[in-house]
Amino acid sequence: MPSRKIVAHELAHVLRQISHPDRIRLLLKLQAGEQTVNELGEILEISPTRVSQHLGVLRAVALVETRTFGQKRVYRLAQPALAAWLIEGIDFIAHRLSRATPDDIAHAKQLWEAEAEPADTAAAA
Repeated sequence: MPSRKIVAHELAHVLRQISHPDRIRLLLKLQAGEQTVNELGEILEISPTRVSQHLGVLRAVALVETRTFGQKRVYRLAQPALAAWLIEGIDFIAHRLSRATPDDIAHAKQLWEAEAEPADTAAAA
């Protein structure tokens, strides 16, 4: 029983940390590979300051890792399977998306899945 409590507590903690739309978008964007704060901010139309704050939260729960190249710091997913899990989560909540049609939902999943493909594979599709 105590082990189930520990695991449930940790899972709840991690889920609370990713429960922000911008953090989910950051995690899904990082499935494409390493990116800088400025790159992520530009792509997602979020200020670099906000991107840094969100990445700090994600780093604190070990979902995002960093590497430094000189003065440049890049971020990546610690466990790339997390992005696939989030995409699959769309099916779980699809019935709640009254403003989105089934085609909208399928299209969103397709776009996020395509971002995970290497650049040369995605270009060929």
